[in-house]
Amino acid sequence: MNFLIKIEEAINKIIIRLLEKLKAVTPQFVFDYIHFMAHLPQFFAAKQKVYQPKIRIMRLKFIGYTEHYTTIFRGTITSVMIYLRSDEFKKADKFTLLLMPIKYAKAHPVKTLSGVFTLLIIAGATGIIFQNAEKIVLGTSAFRNPASRQTAEEDVFIEFKNHKFEVKVGGGGGHGAAAPEHGFELYLNIKIEAQNPKEREFLESSEKKLEHNIEALHLDVEHLPLSDENKKKIEETMIVALNTDFAKSGHASSIKKIELKQVLPVRPLYYRQAERMLPVTEINLQIFLEDTHRNRQVWIDFTLLASNRNAVLYLKEHEIEFKDHLSVNVEPVIPQLPVEEEGRLIIKDKIKMELNKFLEKNGIEGKILEVYIDYLMAS
Repeated sequence: MNFLIKIEEAINKIIIRLLEKLKAVTPQFVFDYIHFMAHLPQFFAAKQKVYQPKIRIMRLKFIGYTEHYTTIFRGTITSVMIYLRSDEFKKADKFTLLLMPIKYAKAHPVKTLSGVFTLLIIAGATGIIFQNAEKIVLGTSAFRNPASRQTAEEDVFIEFKNHKFEVKVGGGGGHGAAAPEHGFELYLNIKIEAQNPKEREFLESSEKKLEHNIEALHLDVEHLPLSDENKKKIEETMIVALNTDFAKSGHASSIKKIELKQVLPVRPLYYRQAERMLPVTEINLQIFLEDTHRNRQVWIDFTLLASNRNAVLYLKEHEIEFKDHLSVNVEPVIPQLPVEEEGRLIIKDKIKMELNKFLEKNGIEGKILEVYIDYLMAS
C-alpha cells in the first residue's frame, strides 16, 4: 500500500514540475488576459455607475437638440407662411424681394460660397449614388456569391403561377363520329423567357396584357395529365401566338422560350361532386314541323354539373326563372336532333350556354361544366 502511495506522490511531483516549466515559458500577456477576462464582469459593474449617467445625458441631449431644431424649422416655415399671407408681402415690391438673396450674397460672400459649395457636393454625391444604385446592388450580390449565375439567368424570366385554364378534353374519336368533349380546369405554372433584359422589362410593363393574351388562348388538350408531347405543342403554340400579338407593338420576338408545368390538384375531380349536381325535370323543347300544324314537343330531364355549390343553390332557389329562360331562349328544333347522338350534343351545349348566360346575367360566380341527359319523351 505504501508502495502505491509513493508512486502517486512521484507522479504528482512530475506533473507539478511540468506545470512550472510550462508557466515559465508562457508569455506574461497570456496571464494578464486571463486575469482581465476573470475580472471583466466586476469591471463592467464598476464602470456602469460611471458611464450610465453620461449615456443618459447624451440621450437627453440628442432628444433635446432634435426637438429644438425641429421647433426652429417649424417656426421658420410658419413665419414664412404667415409672411406670404400678410398684407406686407402683397404690397411689397416683388423685384426687390428677388434681389435680396443677391444682396445678401454680396454682403456675405464667404458664407454664400460655403453654403453653395456644400449643397453642390451633397447634390452631386446623391446623384452619383442614385445613378449607380443598380451597379452597387449587382456588384454587392456578385461579391457575396461570385460563382453563381442564377441572378443573371433570372433577369430574363417572368413567371405566372397556378394560372387556371378551362379546357375541353376529348373530341378525337374515330369511326366517323366525334367523341364527346368534357370541360375541366387545368392549372399551369407558366415560365416565360425573354430574348434579353430589355424585352423582359417590356413584358413586365405589359404584364396585364400578357396575362389577358394567355387567357384568350385556346389550349388543344388531348388528355390529362398533359403528356410531354402535348405540353411541347402547347408551348410552341403559345410562343407563336404571343409574339404575333406583341409584334403589333414593335416587339416581334420578345419571347424566346416558354416552359409549362402542370399543377395537379390535391383532390380528385369527383371530390364532393354530388353536391355540385342538380337534377332538372320537365323541360319542354318545341319541335319545328313544316308539313303539319300540330304542336309537337320534346320533354327532357337532365342533370347539371356546376363548378361550385353556389351556382347549384342559386338555381334551386330560382328554378322557375331559369326554366322560363330556357323556354324563351332555346329555339324550336328539328325532329332529327333528339334522336341522333350529334343532335343531343347540340341540345346539351345549347342548354349549358343558356344557363351560363343566366348565371352571368344575375352576377353569380360559377359555371355549368356539363349537362347529362337523363330522359327524353316526345308528345
